[in-house]
Order: sequence, then C-alpha cells, then structure tokens
Amino acid sequence: MRNQNNWWWIVPFAILSGCATNNDTSVAGEVDGGDDGAGDVSNQRGPDGGSGNSSGSASSSGGAGSSSSGGASGSGGGSGSSSGSESGSGGGGSGGSSGSSSGSSSGGGSSGSSGSSSGGNGTGGGDAGAPPPPTGLFDPARITTWQPGILADTALNLPLSSTGLPVRTTICKTLSPSGGDDTSAINAALTACPANQVVALAAGTFTVSSTITLTKSVVLRGAGSKGAPSGTTLKRTGGGSVLAIGGQKDATCYSGSMGTAVALTQDALKETSTVYVGANAKNFTVGSLALLDQLDDSTVIQGDATYFKRVNGRSVTERVEIAAVDATAGTLTLSSPLHWTFKSSSAYQAMITPETNLPVKWAGIESLGLQGGSNPGYDGQMAGGIDISNAAYSRVADVQTDGTIGGMHVTVTGGFRVVVRDGWFHNSANYGFGTDCYGIVLRCGTADALVENNIVRYMNKPVLFSVSGGGNVVAYNYADNSWATPASWQELNIDTHASFPHMELIEGNYAPHVGAANTHGNAGYLTFYRNYSSSQFASPAVYGSTSTQNGNVTGIESDTGDYDLNAVGNVLGSSSANNLGTAAVSSVYFAFNTSSSSIIQFGSKTDVAYTTFFWHGNYDTVNKAVEWNPSNSVRTLPSSLYRSSKPAWWPANTAWPWAGSDLTPMVGTLPAKARSDTL
Repeated sequence: MRNQNNWWWIVPFAILSGCATNNDTSVAGEVDGGDDGAGDVSNQRGPDGGSGNSSGSASSSGGAGSSSSGGASGSGGGSGSSSGSESGSGGGGSGGSSGSSSGSSSGGGSSGSSGSSSGGNGTGGGDAGAPPPPTGLFDPARITTWQPGILADTALNLPLSSTGLPVRTTICKTLSPSGGDDTSAINAALTACPANQVVALAAGTFTVSSTITLTKSVVLRGAGSKGAPSGTTLKRTGGGSVLAIGGQKDATCYSGSMGTAVALTQDALKETSTVYVGANAKNFTVGSLALLDQLDDSTVIQGDATYFKRVNGRSVTERVEIAAVDATAGTLTLSSPLHWTFKSSSAYQAMITPETNLPVKWAGIESLGLQGGSNPGYDGQMAGGIDISNAAYSRVADVQTDGTIGGMHVTVTGGFRVVVRDGWFHNSANYGFGTDCYGIVLRCGTADALVENNIVRYMNKPVLFSVSGGGNVVAYNYADNSWATPASWQELNIDTHASFPHMELIEGNYAPHVGAANTHGNAGYLTFYRNYSSSQFASPAVYGSTSTQNGNVTGIESDTGDYDLNAVGNVLGSSSANNLGTAAVSSVYFAFNTSSSSIIQFGSKTDVAYTTFFWHGNYDTVNKAVEWNPSNSVRTLPSSLYRSSKPAWWPANTAWPWAGSDLTPMVGTLPAKARSDTL
C-alpha cells in the first residue's frame, strides 16, 4: 500500500442478491451474551417499541438487488464531483413530517416586534420538504419535522441551484498561485470582496501559512477538488485549520462566548417557533443565533461529556435564529420550528442564551482540494481542514481533504442551516484514539444542517454527532472504513459522541455500521431510515491493515443508555451474496455482546437501548425477510422523511430512493458510492 499522503484511490466490491419475504412473526436468532460473551440463541423477537394503530397497504419486499463496488483506499487527492455555482430553480417552502409534543402554545403577540430573519422558509430552489409520513408509522414524539439546509436564498432572492445552494456568479477577484506564501493575497481579496460575490482561485497549488477565515457573505471558489494541476489545491503550512467560516472555534460552545442566559417563562414547545422570556426579550437581536438548553433528566447519561455544552449538565441543546423580538409580549420568534420541547419547570429550568457575536451568513467554500492542516491545540479545539463556527446559511461543496490533514476534517460548531455536500474526505495524518480522527462533525447544538452526497472514508469516525441540536439530516453519503485498533474491532461509520444528540435523521446512506455509541454519553430519538448497512467494510477494512473484523460487527448499534432510537426501512446485514470478506458474516438478528456478528446490537436485554428501540420494515440477511414490528400495522414506507421527490442533482437514470426494504432491487446505486468507485 502506498503512503497515505499520496493522492490516489483503488476500489473493488461485490453484489448483494437474494429474495425476501414479509415476516410479522419470526426472528431467526437473538444472542444474549453473558460475562463470557458467548451468548445463547433464542427465537424471542425483541422490543415492540413505538406506536401505530393505522392500517396501511403492504409494500412489496422484492429481491435484494445489486450495488456498486466499494474498495481499498489509498489516500490523496483523486477526483471529486464539481458543484461550483450551478444555476437552477425549484420550490422552497415548508413541509416535512408531522409530530408535535403535548401541550399548547399561547401568547406571543406581534405588536412591537422588530425585523425578520435573513433566511428560512420562502420561495426558491431546494426541496419543499417531505409530506408527513403515514399516520401511525412513527410515534410523533419520537421524530421531528426534518427540513434541513438552505431553503431559500433570501440574501439575493434568487432561485437555488439544483443542489439546493445559493447561486453566486459575480467574481470580484481571481487569483493565481504566486509560488510563495499566498496568505496575504487571499485574505486581501476576501476583505475587499463585496457581499455575495466570489473570490476565485485558479488551478494550481496555493500555499498559506495561517488559516484563511471567511467572516462575511463571500464565496471562496477553486477550479475543482481534484487539486492541482487541473484543480485547485490549498496547502497549509504550520499548525492550524486550512480554512474557517467564523473564527470562534470551540469557544462557540461555551458560556464565555455568549451573553447572559435567560430563563424561559413557559415551555417552548417542539414544532413551534415561539420562546417566552418576559422582560428579557429586549436583550436579543434579530438575525442573531441563540442557544436553548435545559437541565439533564434521567434520560440523559452525560458520562464524561461535560464539554461542547454551554455549561455542565445541560446536554439537550439547540441553536436557533432569532427572527423577531416582541418586547411588549416578552416573546422571541424563531426562524424555524423547534425540534424539542424545552421545559421551564424547576426540574428542567430551560434557558435561552444569545450569542455575543453575529453569525457569519451566506459564506461558501467550493471546489478545492485541501492539504496540510492540523489542530495544534487541545482535542476538539478546531478542525484541521475546515472549521465552521457560529455560522448560518453557509456551505462547503465539492471539497476534498486527504491524509495530510490532522484532526477533524470538517466541523460545524454552533451552526444553523449549514450545508456540507458533494465532498470527498478521506484518511488522516494522525490515526489514533483521542486524536480527533474524524470526518464531518456536527456539534455544540448545531441544528437544521444538511450533510449530503459526500464520500467519507478511513477515519476513526467518518460522520459524527456530538451534542448536536436536532433537525440535522445526514443523507445519501458513502461512509466507510472506520479506523480502529486492533483492526479486528469494527467502529461505527455514522456515530454519536458527547451526549445528547437527538431528533437527527440518518437516511439513505451506504454505511456498513451505524448507530449511537455511548463512549462519551448517550443519544436518543435518532431515526435510521432506508440505509444500507451490511456490517461489511470495503477492503481493506482499516487503513494500514489486512485484518478480518470479528469484534463489534453489526449493522446497527444501540449502546447501553440510548433512548427511543428508530430503525425503519433499512437493508441490513451480510451473507454469502454480499460478503466482502472483511468481517464475519451476519449470524444472528439481535446480539447483546460484541462477539457475535449481528444485524442489530444492544448492550443488555433489560436496558432502555433495547426496550425502547423501534424496528420496523427492515430487511435483514439472517431472517431473509422484511421484519415488521407486530405493534405497528402500517406497511407503507415513504420515499423520504425530508425530501418531497427525487433530488434534482440525482442522476437521471438512477433509481431514487436507491435503498429500502420495499424496493426491487432493495439495494441499487448510490451516487456517492458510484463516484467513490471511480476514484
């Protein structure tokens, strides 16, 4: 294998085939591990969790179908798809799945209100949002309305591109590499560039000796993420992030960067947009971000995760944007509905805290290959690649990072409606536990972000939620080859870290092993929908090793303490038909130890991770059937929980949705995976 810093890629894979049946009664095997981890097999089904009284038409199970290949990695800077600033149109607006918490809102009059938000619902491109799922498919308390990302270009009132991004075509400055240190030239161009225009970097390699930070609504655009010579490489020397949107780094997470926390005078209800703060309303500014949080209850297991929160013991958080202030009524109107009910009672003491600094809005980083960044500080301080903090309506599109990047490759810290899409993030300069060897990280209350159509491979955690704030969607990504030592241990490809990620949607990804590890606290109310999770990594499974994985091998992992997780419509597990030879083939349905190769893995049969887990309509290779939860009679699966129709950027001749237990074949072609196969 070549050195990980070279820009190259290899890729082989195999085919999933087979035939499925509908199954309401039998489960092939459940392994209950004792202290020795050996376990015993029984035919007990498992948790019935969730509700559902409505009937629905049965969906066909179909054959399991084929998928494009996966493969071995090198590193370095092969090609990525170019997104640039494509023009287009579409319909923005509202929509999304229903589901509101109990209680009712009141008050919140409009007299005396000031201003309006600079983003949110409106006309323009993007997606109108999925209609509500069939009544009874989900308990409304377990889900939210997912309508992530940038819904309309309210900065210029232009249609969004086919990829749902603002279109910026006016170039204020074009730069070519100097052959020396390009830091000053790039910074000067960004400073002089008018709002909503573009600083263009020509093909070639630019060298920077300090972080290039976007602090206003400009776009830094290269000639392509393949990097030099045909594209643009931005190479960082010394320690620090290559690029940043906003300059607060992890300080955004903590009380020191915020104003005075204000107690809520009554509950702020999920799926509503009004926050009641009484006379303190005057302390908030229209267009700014704020953080809602509350005291942990028994549902939250904080563990050692006292960090990435405003203060210790407040793990449920959500970043919001202030759309209007009514000092007379004592209310704040938010630009988007809440994803959680924040309670004002003494047991919870919900508070809202304004950000001291106005957020960076409408900034963009596009079509670049990045090299050489690192985090020279403490763990979690900053990303080595792109560090985004206190930002809204900003995006990273068609960017590549490689094995010269140390630490986290992309972080969204305290962000709101940030988009990371069409990228290729792979390998690391510093493999190891406790080294921030992560790909894309949503943290510190980040809400309503969209992570879509990316390739993320050969990291310890390719995609990670860390004290995330709800309403985020991670969809249609190819995430694979999580690093671990020993390499025989299988890490998660899409995972959670510090407590308490909640109300997040993981949809349509090709990710062999997903779930919520409890390493630094638990998570809850996550929905895994229409993913293909085979528990088989592409070869080699772990960078630098040829080991076969035989520990912690599973499709979905729900660790001890995880609460109210949903798994619906997924295609799970491995068999001889789709065996890549990198891990033990799935042998049991439910496992309660890490030594059995399973479809779904729990910590304990008596723990809430198991007793509150809702599984429904998943196909698995152990039962060779679609397993429907007997407590739920709904058999119709929507195409998506956040999109109303096939995305405009999706290849015309490729089926969408591409994966699901109701499709024939059940596994088709994911564009990000197909793209990876050519790199």
